[in-house]
Amino acid sequence: MKGRPLTATATGAPQIRHLAGERLLGWAGLAGWALAGGLLARAVWLAVTPAGAFGTPPPPATAPLALVAIDPFFPQAATPADAVSGLDLVLVGTRVDAASGRGSAIIATPDGQQQSIGVGEEIMPGLRLAGVDFESVTLDRGGARETLYIDQSPASGAAPR
Repeated sequence: MKGRPLTATATGAPQIRHLAGERLLGWAGLAGWALAGGLLARAVWLAVTPAGAFGTPPPPATAPLALVAIDPFFPQAATPADAVSGLDLVLVGTRVDAASGRGSAIIATPDGQQQSIGVGEEIMPGLRLAGVDFESVTLDRGGARETLYIDQSPASGAAPR
């Protein structure tokens, strides 16, 4: 056999001592400690600097405009309209869409026809639906704002209960 001779330990078992094997284990241990130190340094660096996935700083967090404008717990009151509408229109019902700020209303025109009209659509020539609230709508008549309310008065022929 080539190499070092077998030596006996205190228990009498033979032990093979290879100088190359010991060196290889020494280098593997050194590489493991270097890798652990590099990972520890990287973890400390990531904790200290606010960087994105590729080392660039993350963009500032901004919420979409639709989410900023809606506050379900403290809704902002709509700006009051200039006047109550004197047009011969009857507001039958509304559908408020708070998520998009749009909505629609059922409006009876002077000829008795009921139409479902969305925000921004024209009701009659020169008259547009500007906004929808729970019990009223805002009309835009050539730049002048008017409010039309749902008629909640009892019918003239109805007896009180």
